[in-house]
Amino acid sequence: MKAPLALYVHIPFCTAKCGYCDFNSYAHLDHLVPGYTAALLHELALWAPAARDHRVTTVFFGGGTPSLTSLDDMRAITAAIRERYELAPDAEWTLEANPGELTREHLEGLRALGLNRLSIGVQSLHDDELRLLDRIHSAERALEAVRAARAAGFDNLNLDFIFGLIDQPLARWQQTLERALELRPEHLSCYALTVEPGTALYYQVSKGQLPAPDPDVAADQYEWTRDRLDAAGYRQYEISNWALPGRECRHNLVYWRAEPYLGLGAGAHSFFAGQRFANIDAPNRYIEAVEASHAQRQATGGGTLQQIAGGETPDDAMRRADAMILGLRLLEGVSVAEFRERFGVTPEAAFSAAIERHRALGLLEQAGDRLRLTARGLLLANEVFVDLLPERSAAATGT
Repeated sequence: MKAPLALYVHIPFCTAKCGYCDFNSYAHLDHLVPGYTAALLHELALWAPAARDHRVTTVFFGGGTPSLTSLDDMRAITAAIRERYELAPDAEWTLEANPGELTREHLEGLRALGLNRLSIGVQSLHDDELRLLDRIHSAERALEAVRAARAAGFDNLNLDFIFGLIDQPLARWQQTLERALELRPEHLSCYALTVEPGTALYYQVSKGQLPAPDPDVAADQYEWTRDRLDAAGYRQYEISNWALPGRECRHNLVYWRAEPYLGLGAGAHSFFAGQRFANIDAPNRYIEAVEASHAQRQATGGGTLQQIAGGETPDDAMRRADAMILGLRLLEGVSVAEFRERFGVTPEAAFSAAIERHRALGLLEQAGDRLRLTARGLLLANEVFVDLLPERSAAATGT
């Protein structure tokens, strides 16, 4: 049986760059789009021989704003994936979208191409909060986009929201989530606002132009969210993700379970054939590198993949840490038996000091075969994760 593989396709173009966003995305580069699409098609061809022993189970178009991609370009990309890769019959095809660019006609075209899951970046259902986040859509436009997606035949929708906004009281966040629940999406992603270095928001906060988000308010909002979504029938399966039964994001589960995935496009990351690597960030340089690799392959039948900016072969310590940190993001936690079968050692033996410390602090617990974060641990997950890094674990054990 062929090994499963997830494909990630990065579309880095945006109409406008949001002030909080630190993703590899760019506004005002429309002139690069034709060359970028051609490069994606060539990169798909370059990787196809290496993926011949795999079956693709999920495809995820992320960005940036993949919904800006024309139907003609999406048709070419999806056709190339189907032609060059073996796909599971029930493959999950997800596209990230911004409400401001979605039309019924475009959505119907995407659905006809076989995309079966849509992730819409709503973020808030209050216009003043959307302006704070530099979003270009209104609350009403977001609601219209959801209605258009339903009318186009999408029966698997995720809605993204951000809580813990600057000066956002609990009641304001409650209003947004209640309105979201009226839409009954199959999946909800709710993230606390983080002020990332290098973003416009970071500059504004560091210069005192805006106050920093209040972590205590965000914690209250998170705990209320967990209770409210549980009452509404949504199962929390990851720190920031909830789904109706059976509607978990299969693609993201690949990441959290440290399974293989192949990233294509500018800045895309991969974990494939035991290697971790990433592509060149800048779209223009990515295009040049892919085209050079493609020309070399055509001329010689081989050559290097020049679009790869760098990578590493994780050692055993890093692979164990990745499995723990990513696995603990899931509410089910890490299976002790599966960890031992995979690495020849139990989590307790590999991370004895960190596990003992955080169990004593009430952040970790053992439930049958599984080691998992407690309810309090979900709020303080990063404090647990940092102690699981190889350098911290080695220092704690004196190795």
